Amino acid sequence: MIDLIGKTALVTGAASGIGEGMAVRLAESGANLAICDLQESIHDVSRRIAADTGVSVHAAVVDVRNSDGIYGFVEESVSHFSGLDIVIANAGVWRPTDPVEDPKEKAVEDWSLLVDTNLKGVFFTGRAAIPHLAANGGGFILNIATDHICPPPGSATGGGTRMDVYDASKWGINGLTQSWAKRLSGEGVRVNAFCMDATDSAMIRFASSKFNRDMSEEVINTWMKPQQIADLMLELYAEGQEGRSGENIGIWLNHPIELPPKREVLPSRHP
Repeated sequence: MIDLIGKTALVTGAASGIGEGMAVRLAESGANLAICDLQESIHDVSRRIAADTGVSVHAAVVDVRNSDGIYGFVEESVSHFSGLDIVIANAGVWRPTDPVEDPKEKAVEDWSLLVDTNLKGVFFTGRAAIPHLAANGGGFILNIATDHICPPPGSATGGGTRMDVYDASKWGINGLTQSWAKRLSGEGVRVNAFCMDATDSAMIRFASSKFNRDMSEEVINTWMKPQQIADLMLELYAEGQEGRSGENIGIWLNHPIELPPKREVLPSRHP
């Protein structure tokens, strides 16, 4: 496992699922942790990780939709650990949305919840962290998107028929990832996104129940596990400052969980 002793990693949405898996693997690698979530249970996760790994953990209840909340948490974390090296913008939500059946009130509420959490939350997290990463001489940002925007070969983009707002929020992350990667290339900060297929988490369990999908133990065992995604994150980080940036990395069921070949960097039409 990679040695991250002396590094500081910040993970949003770390109380469960992929975020918790990322936090655990980072701590097991020696990194100090700054973790936050909307759920009070983030403090239980913090105590458990600290006890299991011996690393220092700073935890807080934070709503990434609130700019003061996430900016304040980043500032507190940087002050607490005297720097920042790794940022995992994981916090996200899902709910079914229907352009035919939903009344105006639900449409407005859905937009505010999904876009503010999944897109604005990633935006605030990155913007709060980027100056500190640049000041530190470089860093690593991983945004969490979806396989809906980066499907396996032979499949179309897009999610289901009741995912218009969710997909819009996740497509927006693509713009942040690519623009930040370009702007920060001279600062030594790499920015990529993971676009995962079904990974065991509260989100996919909730979505499966809403769509009345089979949630037998046999089916759940086919889902990818947060620890597998976290291991791939560490492999991506280990590429170092010369590693890839600006990529959407697809991770799919029934495919090897591995990094694809690094893509050729094409010339940009814009400065």
